[in-house]
Amino acid sequence: MDIVTGNENNVEMFVNALISSAEWLHLMGKPMWKVNDLTVEKILNKYSLEEMKLCYENEKLIGVYILQWYDPLFWPELKGLKSGYLHKLSIADGYRGKNYGKELIKSAELLCKNNSVEWLRLNCGTLRPKLRNFYEKAGFKMVDRVFIDNRDQIRYEKKLI
Repeated sequence: MDIVTGNENNVEMFVNALISSAEWLHLMGKPMWKVNDLTVEKILNKYSLEEMKLCYENEKLIGVYILQWYDPLFWPELKGLKSGYLHKLSIADGYRGKNYGKELIKSAELLCKNNSVEWLRLNCGTLRPKLRNFYEKAGFKMVDRVFIDNRDQIRYEKKLI
């Protein structure tokens, strides 16, 4: 798998992948992200291009995610610690249900390890049992339940080093 960092030439593709997943989740009756919040401008207001990762296999986009080195919203107490924070994990059309989610997580873990980062952390909606199970099977352990930004969330972490 090839991991490409976001740039001015691929940021629209990154956002379109998120929109596609948001629309698919909505059709499945499991809405997660509001499509109105998924514009290039709004995403760039929240995340830097360097945090955006596009994952390719045989030159085809299979998924995207955000990898931050600090998460002031969900993990503000961990500023300065060696952690990666995974957000917006999204699998492209045609690749869902084929274990690519695990591959994207492995790629984020590798990026963390290459930067001497000890932990990979994420948050997940409390009322998303299938997604929580996916993360738990990938080795993430529940840390706690929090209410942040009017959202009921479970925070997870995985020791890497």
